[in-house]
Amino acid sequence: MKKRLCFVLLASLLLSVSASAIPLVKRYTPDYSGEFVYYRDNSFKTPSLVGVIYYNEATYGARYYCPADKAAKTPERDISIYFTIDAENNSIELTGENIIGSDGSQDDADIVNYLHDFFYEFAERRQKFDMMSPDPVTITDEYAQFGGDVKITYNNLIPIFNLEKLSTLDGTDILTVETVGILSDSADPAFSIYKGMQGIPKDKPRKFSKKAFAKAKPVTVGRQTVSLDDGWQQATENMYLLGDSALLTLTEIARPDNFKDSPDQFLEILLRKLGEGSSTSYTLWPQRKCTVKDYSVKLDSVFWEPTEGNVTRDFKRLTRLSDGSYALLVLTVFDGVYGKKKSYFDDIIGSLSIGE
Repeated sequence: MKKRLCFVLLASLLLSVSASAIPLVKRYTPDYSGEFVYYRDNSFKTPSLVGVIYYNEATYGARYYCPADKAAKTPERDISIYFTIDAENNSIELTGENIIGSDGSQDDADIVNYLHDFFYEFAERRQKFDMMSPDPVTITDEYAQFGGDVKITYNNLIPIFNLEKLSTLDGTDILTVETVGILSDSADPAFSIYKGMQGIPKDKPRKFSKKAFAKAKPVTVGRQTVSLDDGWQQATENMYLLGDSALLTLTEIARPDNFKDSPDQFLEILLRKLGEGSSTSYTLWPQRKCTVKDYSVKLDSVFWEPTEGNVTRDFKRLTRLSDGSYALLVLTVFDGVYGKKKSYFDDIIGSLSIGE
């Protein structure tokens, strides 16, 4: 929980360390080294995962994962390709690759070819489509590999291709985003070990007894004020802990000078960074809820740490201040605790007020 918080607080520093993935693509939100996306791919007989990761403008990775299917008597498959392209060439041209997990069989060769085609096709389609506003866009396109005419939704919050969903014209989903994340460092295995999750996994059993604490009182950090009872203990200047059940921080994110004349773009980048998973803590994209009104944001997410068995509810409230910076409240609660005392935590979020 604290590890992901540190990433959130450092996210704004990444705003000056970005580049554009895919040659010739005009994008509203830049990509950042280590960003990745996984899609639930329903074009296979057994629902599978396809992931793509961006390292720099010349280096990428793609991964296919499918669990074993006892009924169909098919084994688990986990195949990755790490490759380079000629970033100076307007066409997508591979200059080298390393394939991991393939046994050399025809079935595995078909998957390797599928990953190649996946990257080529979506890169070329994205090159032909300009997306220079914060609003998601849905278009109709012809895609023989997926049965003919399809609907494709592009969203700036999704890295690399900006592809959020691909469906048939009658609304049957073929590709849908399952998680979006960024590596915390070069040793982070988040991309290479992800095996998928549909729905919300069950959190570990949690012991939580809401005692009769003293009446809540205002707590102010910077220009933000919330009401907390004495069950919350101050850990740092801007962080409060409710035992090992919940964590609350109040901070501000300064606006870099290069975004002075583009506040919408700055907000869109913040939305992407604040919604990403990191350090094998995966955001469950289908559970994400986000509303934006007058530069104020309510972003509610569910994060899953499969290696630890943790599921957390993550509530972020982002409010633009008069100087163009943003006030940020982050409340993170283990799902097993939040489910028992939902109204208690909702009241804390609802007590937020912003001063100038």
